[in-house]
Amino acid sequence: MSELRVDSVKSKGGGAPNLPKGVTISGITTAATLGATQIDVSNVNVSGVVTSGTLSGSLLSTGTPTLGLGVTINSSGLVISGVATAGIVSATTLYGDGTNITGVGATIAPLFYNPDLSDSLVLVGTGIGITFNQQIKAGTGNITIRETSASGTVVENFGVGSSVTISENRVSFTPTAGLTTGTVYYLNYPSGCFTNNEGTDYVGTAYTFVVKPIYYQLWAWGRNLVGQLGQNNAVQYISSPVQIPGTNWRSVGSGGGGTAYSVGGTKTDGTFWMWGDNEVGCLGLNLANAQLVAASSPVQLPGTTWTDNFQSHSGAGSFASAVKTDGTLWTWGKNEFGQLGHNQSTPDGLSSPTQIPGTTWSTAADTMDGSSEGRMFAIKTDGTLWCWGIANNGNLGLNDHVRRSSPTQIPGTTWSNISIANELEVATKTDGTLWTWGVNTSGQLGQNESPGSPATQGSRSSPVQIPGTTWSTGENKIAAASMAALAIKTNGTLWAWGAAYLGTLGQNETGAYNSLFYSSPVQIPGTTWSTVTVGGYGVHAMKTDNTLWSWGYNGNGQLAQNNRVWYSSPVQIPGTDWNKTNAGYFSHYAIKEA
Repeated sequence: MSELRVDSVKSKGGGAPNLPKGVTISGITTAATLGATQIDVSNVNVSGVVTSGTLSGSLLSTGTPTLGLGVTINSSGLVISGVATAGIVSATTLYGDGTNITGVGATIAPLFYNPDLSDSLVLVGTGIGITFNQQIKAGTGNITIRETSASGTVVENFGVGSSVTISENRVSFTPTAGLTTGTVYYLNYPSGCFTNNEGTDYVGTAYTFVVKPIYYQLWAWGRNLVGQLGQNNAVQYISSPVQIPGTNWRSVGSGGGGTAYSVGGTKTDGTFWMWGDNEVGCLGLNLANAQLVAASSPVQLPGTTWTDNFQSHSGAGSFASAVKTDGTLWTWGKNEFGQLGHNQSTPDGLSSPTQIPGTTWSTAADTMDGSSEGRMFAIKTDGTLWCWGIANNGNLGLNDHVRRSSPTQIPGTTWSNISIANELEVATKTDGTLWTWGVNTSGQLGQNESPGSPATQGSRSSPVQIPGTTWSTGENKIAAASMAALAIKTNGTLWAWGAAYLGTLGQNETGAYNSLFYSSPVQIPGTTWSTVTVGGYGVHAMKTDNTLWSWGYNGNGQLAQNNRVWYSSPVQIPGTDWNKTNAGYFSHYAIKEA
């Protein structure tokens, strides 16, 4: 160097040099020249280049510091903590809001995905979205969910400027159409759907996820004389739930009267299974009763496109009916009253499913029902209601007593659901109205009038409305019993009317046969009821928390209380994961999550 002026410099091989405050160093100074690795440069004015292992204190140029405290200079460059600089910055953490940072540090990058990429345990009803590394704004385009792959059927589109919620750095939205368990979905975020504050576009992403399969068990209890509980035995009765083998049951159906009857159930693969009594081939296995008296375990019928809209109707007029996904309706079993709907009356019936003309029969559950007396009702997709079979006491609702062996329309085009039992019909329309017809011996028509025998004006051969427009529509919202009926309103309340015989009405009271009845709906306590079914004076109802409750007649243990005691108020069946229920005459069934 050209000049170095100091008060004292120690020997080259000695300790650190002593540089007093205020000294001026100019030119190029290195630690090697001074023979030291650490220089205390507090208040030292430096020009040129200084290299050293560590510089501590305030490193100044003329008047203004260019770097603050805590600066480490080494062979790798500068390490800066808590300091914002212009130009290129490389740091693990940057403090502040980052609004003035540009360049690579502003790239939009996902931190968390919901669902995760290739996630196979996504729950139905899950929210969807991404959490980013910085605050974002809506760009342009639609986020799309498709089935299976990029070319699959579109499930739903979400406009990033409308149906997608953006909060700081988080995006979220929920499919309104619902997702199906066990299904693969393809989720696509297009390029440019989000931007950062500077306007840089998100490059987009796409991936698949799988909605977690839910496994469903089928349970049964009550009378079992012909193996209708599916236990591969004929124990007289079972008063606690027992499982029918399998974990992919989707729905179960049984009905009618008598001590022996058949039962049907569908599985998630679209197959249809039946078991129980096989009178006149009503199991649909192309086997007459002489060839197969009964089946005490489920046996599969041909086909894999069966829906949940099916019924087994047992007793004096044993027959069965079911709808396929293509809207076709099929019937089999006894036909002495023309209840199979094939424009003929053949008491020996049919032992295999036979199609009724038409392809617009509703596939929705509870849009079809039949009676052990030998009549049937079914709704089409256009909201029309059709009936056929026996017409005692005007039960076909056609304002006459004429038997039909082919479907005949009941007036109206807004019918939604129907339930029948013995000589009573209960149905709802899409406007929330509730209608009944048939006999009124116990006030079961709900018309607030004194009941009478079938020969009096108490009976109705055409639908009559029960007051109100807030009755629920949908699966298992209404239930016809032997001499009573039950229905749920949209506010979750459950109502009953008719005979209180054997505690069916759930009013904590019971009377002798036809000695206590209500001719207008009375409320059963509670406001969270979701479904109701009834058979043989025994009632089962579910609440929105998936608990299952029962009351009424329990002579065969059909209330699942591990006893044969009757109850006139709801009592809970153990468990909180019940999904669907159905009632046979003296046997009951329910599906629960495995």
